[in-house]
Amino acid sequence: MTPPTKTQILHAYRHLYRAGMAAVHYAVPARYDMGNKLQRAFRNEPIENFDQERIDNTVNFLWVAARENGIEHKIVKNLCVVDYWRYSGRRRSQAFRNDPEQLMSLSAYNSYTENIGYLNETMKLALR
Repeated sequence: MTPPTKTQILHAYRHLYRAGMAAVHYAVPARYDMGNKLQRAFRNEPIENFDQERIDNTVNFLWVAARENGIEHKIVKNLCVVDYWRYSGRRRSQAFRNDPEQLMSLSAYNSYTENIGYLNETMKLALR
């Protein structure tokens, strides 16, 4: 399999960004969460993980979430809410790294991440 070109990566980012903004209806906290998720994904993931089929399926999923207020929209909405509290809470809790409650709260997202992985695997998506 040949690695994707810069143009393919740029187009994938733009399609995901446009569909993601439409899926959250350009709402203020969710639009920033969506942008941050995309930035983290495209900056931190190796280029070998680029899969055009998954990206196309994810874009279609996000457009369906934008059009209808169904299960897709609720999934996207909950992804944004969890991401907001997951990362905004981390910034405030840096002073309490050795606190047992903080360590427990860090492991609380393990099952959430696992369930999102199962959803991605069954539907061939690239949600985070």
